[in-house]
Amino acid sequence: MSETPNIQASFLGQIRLKLPANIAFAEELADLLNISRDSAYRRIRGETLLSIEEVTLLSNKFGISLDALLAQTSETVMFHVRQVSTTGFTFEKYLESIKGNLETINSFPDKELVYCAKDIPIFYYFPYPELAAFKMFFWMKTVLRYPELENKKFSSSHVSGVLKGIGDKIWSLYSKIPSTEIWSDETIIVVIKQLQFYLECGLFEDSKSYKVILGQLNDMIGNIRHFAEVGSKSTKPGEQGGAFSLYKNEILIADNSIFFKMSDKRVAFLTYNTFNILSTSDPSFCRSTEDHLANLINKSSLISSSAEKERSKFFNRMEKEIRLAEEHLEE
Repeated sequence: MSETPNIQASFLGQIRLKLPANIAFAEELADLLNISRDSAYRRIRGETLLSIEEVTLLSNKFGISLDALLAQTSETVMFHVRQVSTTGFTFEKYLESIKGNLETINSFPDKELVYCAKDIPIFYYFPYPELAAFKMFFWMKTVLRYPELENKKFSSSHVSGVLKGIGDKIWSLYSKIPSTEIWSDETIIVVIKQLQFYLECGLFEDSKSYKVILGQLNDMIGNIRHFAEVGSKSTKPGEQGGAFSLYKNEILIADNSIFFKMSDKRVAFLTYNTFNILSTSDPSFCRSTEDHLANLINKSSLISSSAEKERSKFFNRMEKEIRLAEEHLEE
């Protein structure tokens, strides 16, 4: 039997995974291809083959590589690549893509986000204006090397209101999603080293910003401690936040890996070169990733809801790192 229907089923399956749960796949396909719903169902079932024009339209619309799809074997995995740059897929588009991914997972009634955190997850920075502005400025100037920031020192005024607005929406979405996070004692060190680097290089327009940012970092850690204590990402009395489980792992976590569970769908996100993202819904790869995360969790200590002593020790160590960073200003 020809492999064409299997390839078509895999191709359409990739598209289905990119659609929110509240969108009927057959109706969306019919609208996009300008065909009847019955014709859409025949393509979904493999009874009618997609035309070259239809494949091209769908591939461009959803960013699916046909070369990777056709070349799949048991030893190959198809990834969607997002490479952040100063042009094309800019930092703003990167934030928009995060927002879009969170909107997708939020559309499912049964969902969970698992985050293996080398650095503090990006979502947490946005409720803290000066801290969020510093992180975004650092990423754009030092990592992505935006030309317009080359000779600029940090000031929150150099970060646009558009970026801040997207960040606010990202936090609002993330705060509602049930999540499991795996942190280590090193997780807070990344942002502190970035702050100290800017301080030592004289890259603050106003040296007071350093202390303000550390104060907001301390507030953020205090709120995450509260989330861990109550098992929910709620900052106000009566506020409904997503369930929150926090694990501490004694081994340094080498990267920021993110895993979406959306009913029976799975998507894995891997980061490389700081910002660039590889994502896949390949079933075999996602099963392997889910098994790895489950094993990592089994070898970690749960410090949310219960384990008050271990939780206090963990967050006390992070708050101590912030105090040491404040002393760095006085040296």
